[in-house]
Amino acid sequence: MYKKFDRKKLKKFDNIIIYGAGRFGNYILRYLSHYRFDKNKITVMDVNWKTKTLMSDYLAVEPNFNPPKNGVNTIVIIAISSKKDSSTVDNLYSKFLNAGYKTIIKFEEFMYAEIIPEDQFTFDSSPPPYQDAIDFSHMNPQVKPIAFYLPQFHEIPENSKWWSEGFTEWTNVKKARPKYTGHYQPREPHDDLGYYDLSDVDVIRKQAAMAKRHGIYGWNIYYYWFSGKKLLTKPLDLILENKDIDINFCLTWCNHSWSKTWVGNDNEILIECKYLEDDPEKFMDDVKKYMDDKRYIKVDGKPLISIYLTQNMVNASDIIKRWRNRAREIGIGEIYVNSTIRPRTLAELGLQDAFDSEMEFYSWWYAFGIEDPRLYQIERDNEVVTPIISRYVDFVEGYKNITSVSDFSAYMCVPCGFDNTPRYDKNYRLHSLEFSLKDYYDLLKYAVEKTIAQNKEYMFLFAWNEWAESAYLEPDKKTGYAMLNTLSKAINGLPFEYI
Repeated sequence: MYKKFDRKKLKKFDNIIIYGAGRFGNYILRYLSHYRFDKNKITVMDVNWKTKTLMSDYLAVEPNFNPPKNGVNTIVIIAISSKKDSSTVDNLYSKFLNAGYKTIIKFEEFMYAEIIPEDQFTFDSSPPPYQDAIDFSHMNPQVKPIAFYLPQFHEIPENSKWWSEGFTEWTNVKKARPKYTGHYQPREPHDDLGYYDLSDVDVIRKQAAMAKRHGIYGWNIYYYWFSGKKLLTKPLDLILENKDIDINFCLTWCNHSWSKTWVGNDNEILIECKYLEDDPEKFMDDVKKYMDDKRYIKVDGKPLISIYLTQNMVNASDIIKRWRNRAREIGIGEIYVNSTIRPRTLAELGLQDAFDSEMEFYSWWYAFGIEDPRLYQIERDNEVVTPIISRYVDFVEGYKNITSVSDFSAYMCVPCGFDNTPRYDKNYRLHSLEFSLKDYYDLLKYAVEKTIAQNKEYMFLFAWNEWAESAYLEPDKKTGYAMLNTLSKAINGLPFEYI
């Protein structure tokens, strides 16, 4: 069990050394940046210091273990996972200690999470009370919400080969079981939609009508494109072919490789996302038919397209430039390119000039955005089997804190909880402990107000139907239309108590 470091004590140190410029190092820098620590007092060291580009204008330097200067009160934070590389962490700890540093802490102490055995973990994740549907179609929302839409609810040959015959997202959803006492799993869809098949156009019509009645402007549909190979496009193509489906839409390019991560095998690549020489032109040629549709969502008259993992891109600026050139050549005209902050901002990546905008997106780090969140890790058979899990209220308050002081204007994206235990036995993420509709309503209201203050038309919702991540607005058997009704109240400026 790690001891808890009181982060308020950071202010007493003259200098802060962060060893490790990877993911954990960036989490610490985010924290320090959020709480306005003096950059001149922070040093980042990394063995790959020449190739590291960090957030907030920090540059990594070559590690050294020189004694601290006389009279300088310094804290060292080792930003490497002790769970994954305990020998390296222990070795670094000894080197700094032998060099004369008195305060050396491990990342786990800095971000402290209480470790609890799975069979002793009890937390209220019970669902909100059931609500019948309310029709909000006669109202005029203050903003235009766009919900992420997952198309993986129909069979494709590739998934049947890789996972099991007939695999869809429902396969994981149906097999889910509670991980602890009070855990709301499995989730079951409401009979109004059931375990639907998105190869059925009538299902999409029902979904679209449901979304419109609750004030959702459109769907942001995940687009899986691998150097010309497309997967899971059936629902998107059905929308394109059936002009009577009354829903607007846009695309997010999911530029990540597929692997066997769900079953603990990151190394078995199922299909790889590559960046081949002629990909930018081929990609724009493929999406043209969607962008030409009158329902395709535009910003200032420009078709909106988002990129899921900008930091994964090879030569991102060049790709975006070639997208824009090709779009002009083939008659699309100007396009509007957006990046999700997953997990790094465009400024941190040095790409703010290549894109038109960015969007806040789900990250466990939001819970770390308050001074003293309650964070947990679950232990099974003496092994820690989860990353950080958190209460939804801490997630909400952290999201507000982080975005309220941001000096850039990102699109808001509101998560309605997150629990991917249907996909994972270990290494699952869960940020819905003590979920409440009131907390969700408050976050929606905040996002609406911030969207209006930024003079933006759109805000985003995570998600319409991410059932295996327990992040869905669609009705389920236990809560009915509680999520959709709560959304509608917030975007229409109605009180939480409205019925």
